[in-house]
Amino acid sequence: MFDGRKSGISREAGESEEVFVHHLQPKPRLILIGAGEDAEPLARFAARTGFSVVVADWRPARCNKGFFPDADRFLVGFPEELVNRLAWRGDEFVVIMTHQFERDRELLHLLRDKKLSYLGILGPRRRTSRLLAGRSLPEGIRSPVGLPIGAEGPEEIAVSILADLIRIRRQAPEPEVLLP
Repeated sequence: MFDGRKSGISREAGESEEVFVHHLQPKPRLILIGAGEDAEPLARFAARTGFSVVVADWRPARCNKGFFPDADRFLVGFPEELVNRLAWRGDEFVVIMTHQFERDRELLHLLRDKKLSYLGILGPRRRTSRLLAGRSLPEGIRSPVGLPIGAEGPEEIAVSILADLIRIRRQAPEPEVLLP
């Protein structure tokens, strides 16, 4: 996770001379679980805004460079395999968008104890409530995923999700929702 330090000239504690220190941080990693058509614009936009994109799905025919040319990595497998194959750093952004109710439920169960920067679930809040068997939404899980901008269609939904990811990445406060 980015600790806020910037590159530049500094004097480290106990040192008498100034030195130039360059802090390198890895790209934030966005893991898209679900390789449907609606994930394509999100992968494309995220890659172009500085995210390293991982696409994970159980269908090799969809989870590949042909559909996701900007993705950095592909994982093919079912939920437990996918979660176990990833080396979790603790700063991942994860969006669940499989459109498969039982798989989404399993993913929520597998990811609930992971330290993540972001965990979002595509779909209405009512569906997520069903995924959680009526339990309240744990803090840190975003459902519906994205900022409430009235998005319609895959591209606009991708913009709303990406805007929320960038907001979290930059640690900006959540915007107020003004009701008419």
